[in-house]
Amino acid sequence: MLVGVVILAASPAAGAKRRDHTPPTFAGLKSATTCVPGPIGGGRTTSYTLRWDAATDNVSPSSTIVYLVYQANSPGSEDFSTPTYTTAAGATSFATPPLPADKAVYFVVRAQDRAGNIDRNTVEREGQNLCV
Repeated sequence: MLVGVVILAASPAAGAKRRDHTPPTFAGLKSATTCVPGPIGGGRTTSYTLRWDAATDNVSPSSTIVYLVYQANSPGSEDFSTPTYTTAAGATSFATPPLPADKAVYFVVRAQDRAGNIDRNTVEREGQNLCV
């Protein structure tokens, strides 16, 4: 008489989290644009629209990734220790609050997964006025 033994492997409990030490894969900011018709100056302000493609991650779905926006007044001077803005999860664009229209502004966007891992891209875009 044959007696069989079946061994069932335990699967992780529903909702169990995998350890994640890998930052998201993210190509960085694609554009930073605004439209201020006519001559710049006179204390005018404008909001810039930042756009990027969604990041991917080995654990976190793209819909849960948040984006950290860093802003600077000169090229390469972003302070990566503290983001200027943080987007909603899954966003692929962001509109800044009104900024002076007559000053240069530079942006870098980084992706952060649910585990807190942040990509290290340094793709910087200067805010561009498309209506000059």
